[in-house]
Amino acid sequence: MSGISTNSEGGNALHAYPLDALTRPLPSMMGLQAFVAVASLGSLTRAARQLCRTQGAVSRQIQQLEQHYQMMLFYRTPSGMSMSPDGEALYALATHLLGSLSAFSSRPREPQTSIRLRLPSTFALRWFLPRLDAIQQCLSGTHLEISTAVSDTPEFSNTEFDAMIVRGNGQWDGLHAELLFPEQLTPMCSPALAIDLHSPAEMETCRLIHANASRDEWQAWWRQFSTDSLPGQHLVFDSLEVATSAAVQGYGVVLGDPRLFQSQLSHGELVMPFPQFHSGEHGYYLVMPAQSDDLMNLRVLAETLHSLV
Repeated sequence: MSGISTNSEGGNALHAYPLDALTRPLPSMMGLQAFVAVASLGSLTRAARQLCRTQGAVSRQIQQLEQHYQMMLFYRTPSGMSMSPDGEALYALATHLLGSLSAFSSRPREPQTSIRLRLPSTFALRWFLPRLDAIQQCLSGTHLEISTAVSDTPEFSNTEFDAMIVRGNGQWDGLHAELLFPEQLTPMCSPALAIDLHSPAEMETCRLIHANASRDEWQAWWRQFSTDSLPGQHLVFDSLEVATSAAVQGYGVVLGDPRLFQSQLSHGELVMPFPQFHSGEHGYYLVMPAQSDDLMNLRVLAETLHSLV
């Protein structure tokens, strides 16, 4: 015998039917809706109007239903359509089925928690998005709404965001900051440019690429690892992403954190000519209002990001 039911409670209708009975071909839902409408209104014309279908379409759906069940569901009379005994039996089942499905679709649902998160554009593209599936999997029931910005200033006065990832020193009044990782900077450039670079002193003829108008990062690295003066050629861009793209194309040497550029490094688009890293005062922080209403979910997000560093 096929289709053995594993239901241990014989009176439980929910599991009373074996799987093969539940998966055999059934009439279309539109056909059942047409049947119920005709049975309730007694007219193909009125049923078609109720369903926003043509009368011909409703008539064909009734015929297909009768062919499926091999029984006559209606008596056709000049005054309209009236159900046969088989039709009345199907009507009781169809109204219960359609009513239950309608109630299921409109049942109250648990509201989905969301976190509106702003990230630096380069960090989002190079570190966050490659880990997004893993992050979202850890945040079961919580949806991330992500946007990016070039600015590194955490500001929550307009309540547009619940949290931000910010590059900075972690000292922001009235805000709670969780350090994700401290920034570690090293020169990176194209393989062709790196061939002649064996020590920092050999960069004196290179063009230094900056991700902002400040030269502080390069100056700090240079003071720590070179006794020569800072090279005189510079390219200044408005974001780390654009600055690094210029380095990939061979226009100079950029200073960056390799954790943000694993793809370019692994594919050989960028190389690190020197082993020296400069750890300054900056890092990447998850920042949130100190009195956030959703502090628990934000702490889960912080723990998730820590686990993926």
